[in-house]
Amino acid sequence: MRVLYVASDQTLPGETGGSVHVHEVSRELAKRGHEVHAVVQDRGETSPGEGYSVHRIRWTPSHRLFRFRARPQIAALIDRLRPDVVMERYYNFGGEGILAAEAVGVPSLLEVNSPVVDHEESLKALLDVLLIVRPMRAYRERLVRAASALISPIKDIVPEFARTKTHIVTWGANVEAFHPSRRSESRRARWGASSGTTVVLFSGSHRPWHGVATLVRAARLLQGRADIVFVLAGGAKERAAPDFRGRHLGRVPYRDMPEVTASADISVAPYDRSRLRSLKLGFFWSPLKIFEALASGVPMITLGIPPLNQIVREGQEGAFFKENDPADLARVIGALASDPDRRLAMSKNARERAPLFSWAAHAAQVESILRGLRAA
Repeated sequence: MRVLYVASDQTLPGETGGSVHVHEVSRELAKRGHEVHAVVQDRGETSPGEGYSVHRIRWTPSHRLFRFRARPQIAALIDRLRPDVVMERYYNFGGEGILAAEAVGVPSLLEVNSPVVDHEESLKALLDVLLIVRPMRAYRERLVRAASALISPIKDIVPEFARTKTHIVTWGANVEAFHPSRRSESRRARWGASSGTTVVLFSGSHRPWHGVATLVRAARLLQGRADIVFVLAGGAKERAAPDFRGRHLGRVPYRDMPEVTASADISVAPYDRSRLRSLKLGFFWSPLKIFEALASGVPMITLGIPPLNQIVREGQEGAFFKENDPADLARVIGALASDPDRRLAMSKNARERAPLFSWAAHAAQVESILRGLRAA
């Protein structure tokens, strides 16, 4: 198939989760024999993707709030490339791929990464009400109706009328890049860890809902444990932790993350759902760092909620703690740090489970959906 993949507000190559997602999906579909054309923002290097073509576009004003204005360029690409299907990465003010495809009768797949519906106390919903005709909701629903099908980690974030054409698909990890063999003793030594030290890793952008505050409080409770070192990747800058045993790594280039992840003994994803109102709709994230920890053979500590508890199984690939409870998180970390045999078993289970949540598995699901759309 010839696939046009519209992700206009992303960059390639890029360091964000969105950029990684677009690259890996394009690469894996191309590896499966499809001709993939990814449309991204006109920034970054001009080199082509790995096995797929990259088309860089711009619009004015350049802010992604005006991404919909890229529609004429997408229409021109459709006219020139004659794709069998169009995929689009959803954004509130996007839709240029879906609507351009609809206009010429090309089947389309909307990739939903964030809520299409409004949550309670949504500021966008309040603004929509003030505008009386609810133009933002009407536009979003227009996109959903125009799409031939949708994919999403959960169905709760798409309008009820579209759930029958929504496929549940999780995101994934590059299980070749993220691998236990990437473990680096020299990197661990720079963190102050010896062979007998348990390194506990957090990676992410340190937004309030990522739960870093809960992890830091747990780390303070474990200050007396000389065998545990905490390493926090992401955040403002590299520095020694002032109030717990460990380091802040600051921003880490994504190319280094396979080695950073594999060099840990435990990974923690301590989400705080109370800090992001849209999570009242359901836990709609499909977190790359959890899949990447599994691929790296690193046991994961996170929340025992769907869909996280369907990815990480309690006692098999990791353990759960009570949300927003630093003492319970410290208890779980401490117990796992004290039981290397249990960690080793979890590590083996994690690596064996990882292919279920690989980008290759994701691409196989997407391919099946696209073939169905083409045949309809």
